Amino acid sequence: MFGLLGVTVVTAGSAFVFGMVLALLGSLKLALAKRMSLGEGRIGVLLSVLNLALMTMMILTGLLVDGTLGARWIILGGSLLTAAAIFVLGLRPHYATAVVATLLAGLGSAGLSTGSIVLMRTAFFPESTTASLNLGFVFVALGALITPVLVDVLSSVWSFRWVATALALLCLFPAVFALMTDGGQFQIEQHSAPTAALTASHTVWLAALVFVFYAPLEASISIWATTFLTELGQSERGATWTLSGFWCAFLGSRLLTAAAAHLPALAGWEGWLLVIPAALVAVLLGNLSGTASRAGARRGLWLVGFLLGPIFPTLIGILFQHLKDDHLEDYGTAYGLVFATGSLGSLVLAPIFGSLARRRNVQFALRLPMLLAIVMTLAALVFSLAG
Repeated sequence: MFGLLGVTVVTAGSAFVFGMVLALLGSLKLALAKRMSLGEGRIGVLLSVLNLALMTMMILTGLLVDGTLGARWIILGGSLLTAAAIFVLGLRPHYATAVVATLLAGLGSAGLSTGSIVLMRTAFFPESTTASLNLGFVFVALGALITPVLVDVLSSVWSFRWVATALALLCLFPAVFALMTDGGQFQIEQHSAPTAALTASHTVWLAALVFVFYAPLEASISIWATTFLTELGQSERGATWTLSGFWCAFLGSRLLTAAAAHLPALAGWEGWLLVIPAALVAVLLGNLSGTASRAGARRGLWLVGFLLGPIFPTLIGILFQHLKDDHLEDYGTAYGLVFATGSLGSLVLAPIFGSLARRRNVQFALRLPMLLAIVMTLAALVFSLAG
């Protein structure tokens, strides 16, 4: 039986699998389209099913983590459900099966996300919530970054069914370690606040407001970055490498923030780790919307990735610290509310960005993410000052 080290491994593994699920449909898009004769529209439906499942289940799993079940059993169930979903996806080449499997993957990965984020507070750096969350979200980014490469390598030697089976086995990693770790080690979160008191907290809703603008901002840049570069004359391969650099910068800045959050000089000033990067992202996107230089566009996107990386984990870290100070320790429920509210922003604004990009060009459409970054800066400033 593992002790506290087991909790750390479970937390990191759950975060990794959650990131893997977020990138999985995009990675398997071509294989699914070929295997089931699906068009772009039906692939889009699968993505919508995944996002809707995540939105609804984040709140429910948050309540369950804060309630009687706790993080260990939610992670265990989420790991098993996600593995079963991916295994079923490779079992039968039918669209209805793919819809059910995607729905189950959304339900399971919601449990992995909520459970791991609640455990992150103390699994890495108990003395610094901001450092813990930034390091924890490195594993989410790693899962999203490694999955496309892993799927590409496995698909070159195995059939789709065996690729799905291998990925399903990987999803069982958190469940195995959760069972091998002493259950008492998971009882590190406190549950003292009724849900009504939590939902009345202005801090929770101000954090959700920041995420309402952050979620569609990150999604629009990650989806349209390669199209933007090819419009400037960059080759498809070069655009793909630039996007990889974007995600590496995204990941690296989270590591850097996790290290910097321990500095005594930053104590009490964590809010500026939200406001300043958000403001700089707005400036960079404004420059990108008017640039004609491929080299400048590449550097600009890498800088945007570097600045965006720590914003969400820092936001959740500051929120958790405020909740602790206010004796509202239902961290899972708070995270679920923030995630679900922010996801609505993506649901509403992503189609608008896509429509602008199709009617004009991606370079012109970057003005919408620039506006999102400006409003996000204002929301982050209000959140920081109100705290």
